[in-house]
Amino acid sequence: MMRFVLALSVLLAWGCSRPSGSEPPSTQARSATSAEDPVPLPGKLKFKDADDRERFSLKPKDDGSKLVDGEDRELARLKWKGATLKVSSPEDVPLGYVLGSSGGAFIVRDGAQKQVLYTLARQGAGWMLTGAKGEVLYTVSADDDGARIQDASGAEVARVKVREGKVSLKDPSGKTLLATKSLVNADAAACLAFEKLDLPFRVALLHQLQTPPSGSSP
Repeated sequence: MMRFVLALSVLLAWGCSRPSGSEPPSTQARSATSAEDPVPLPGKLKFKDADDRERFSLKPKDDGSKLVDGEDRELARLKWKGATLKVSSPEDVPLGYVLGSSGGAFIVRDGAQKQVLYTLARQGAGWMLTGAKGEVLYTVSADDDGARIQDASGAEVARVKVREGKVSLKDPSGKTLLATKSLVNADAAACLAFEKLDLPFRVALLHQLQTPPSGSSP
């Protein structure tokens, strides 16, 4: 009996002295769907199709990222200019700029910064993408395990699913269009469904929603 009491005392003492930060990792994980808690892009960000073929990826650079296709051919350059993300061609010709506004919207301007091409603004708990004339192009709303993207008529064009460490963009039938194992917010990943925009601008919006600017303009 004395041995049992002594053993129990040792176990209780060990439990009380356990470091407070030693909880299982699941209790400390950050949600990939939280748009209010931006997480910097984790190194190279790869997107694959349903056949596990790499379609494109973002490679980090000191001042932004480089967008390449599945065969590592450069498609565009994304470079921070203060809080503005400059989108350029592989030859470094400006294609456009994505900048934040005081109201929390993201504005896409042309390469000369004279015309607003698109605006991504908050709509309730989701987002609305409008064109140069203010016409609605897409809306993004929260879903049970990700986000839902609809066109101007209200028809669903895609969904983002966040499950078991994978973020997937699926068509209305459930077929996977793109997927990544990196921790990407569902709202940010939803930008990849904006097919009316060229891929560099879709990726730039994803980048702006996912990663806050890191410094001031050089």
